[in-house]
Amino acid sequence: MPLSHAACWLCLYLATGALSGQFNVNTAALAPYVWFPAGVSLAAMLLSRTSSSIPLAIAFALLQSVLSYLGGRDVPSSLVLGTLAGIAPLIAATVVRRMHMPLAGLHLLQAVVVAAVVSAVLLGGGGSLYFALTKGMPFLVPLCQWSAAIFVGVCITLPLLAVWAQFSPKRSAPRHAHRELVGYASFIAMAAVTWWLFDDSTARWLDAAGVACPLYLPMFCVVIVSVVCGARGGTLAVLALALICLGHTEHGEGPFASKSAPVSLLLLQAQLYVGVSAMLVLIVHALRESEAQACLQANRWRTDLELALEGGALVAYSVDSATQRVRWHGDVRRLTGCDAQSLSTVEEVVARLHPDDRERLRARWSRLEETALPAPSHLTFRISSSLALSGWVELVDIGSLLSDGNGGTTAFVAGVWQHPPSSTR
Repeated sequence: MPLSHAACWLCLYLATGALSGQFNVNTAALAPYVWFPAGVSLAAMLLSRTSSSIPLAIAFALLQSVLSYLGGRDVPSSLVLGTLAGIAPLIAATVVRRMHMPLAGLHLLQAVVVAAVVSAVLLGGGGSLYFALTKGMPFLVPLCQWSAAIFVGVCITLPLLAVWAQFSPKRSAPRHAHRELVGYASFIAMAAVTWWLFDDSTARWLDAAGVACPLYLPMFCVVIVSVVCGARGGTLAVLALALICLGHTEHGEGPFASKSAPVSLLLLQAQLYVGVSAMLVLIVHALRESEAQACLQANRWRTDLELALEGGALVAYSVDSATQRVRWHGDVRRLTGCDAQSLSTVEEVVARLHPDDRERLRARWSRLEETALPAPSHLTFRISSSLALSGWVELVDIGSLLSDGNGGTTAFVAGVWQHPPSSTR
């Protein structure tokens, strides 16, 4: 890894650590209740080459040791926590790589959750165990609070860095002004509604009116931003939500504020709220990617079918027995001299056939009750066309009946049209 890249990751780790320090409160174990750098170190290792993981782990361990010492911990505690800060993301990144989960598409949600759980267990469990053994402090309570902070921090920062680090704009990509306007409006509405809900005067007004705080409104706006703007917009919305929510909660304002509960517990509740919003963004992103992949696969199948029909000078059709509608694939005009729109029903197709061939094709396409599915058979017919001097083009229909799956009624009649093998065009 180039030294400049490593320096960028370390600066980002330092910046998010300073930001997290603005929300944390002093406790006996000095455990962080808000810790965004956990996602930064994970993103650095997952977005870099495997060979760079160990040097990055050493760099993060040294930096965290310095930060822990400057934060008020003694030298042994700083070294232990620094070591955990380097080992935990290294192990989490290794687990994600071994499970072959890239930070894109449908696998992003799974990768983030696995990495967050591994980091939370290692960092929270290791730190709580150290303070329990050396300082005689409780183990379970700091473990839950510390692990929750690490888990939420990873869910906020790791997707944000992953989706933006892999951003590749395209000049030819069409712009949807209406969608962009809806996305910007939803983002602004989310920020405004969140700031209003977490304002101290709003909380007092809601309490006086006996109305529960509508905390679902910011989450609703976040989901809209994710649907319209994708994962990049959704992760930015979650970051803004986290900053507003944690900032007001740390000052004793908002729906999570309470005079009877410690500030550390309030911050934990606020983080869980933000964590749920982050998971919603990842779920929406996974659903959007699933839909996009399904559409892409369908377009590929359609392209392959069109190419095959074009190469074989064929047109494919399917007749819905219930509605008598006909769907065409291929160059219908090139084969028949007629537009596909003018052959959209069975009656329109039959009307263009030679009078001697109409009843045969009508009988072939109008069998509504069949107990056995016959093999594809050949039917020669003539259709009116402006491409032939005689006014008629001789074609061959190769098709069969398709059952509805119950072995009873015919659901579709499908097949292809082509020129007779001996015909010359």
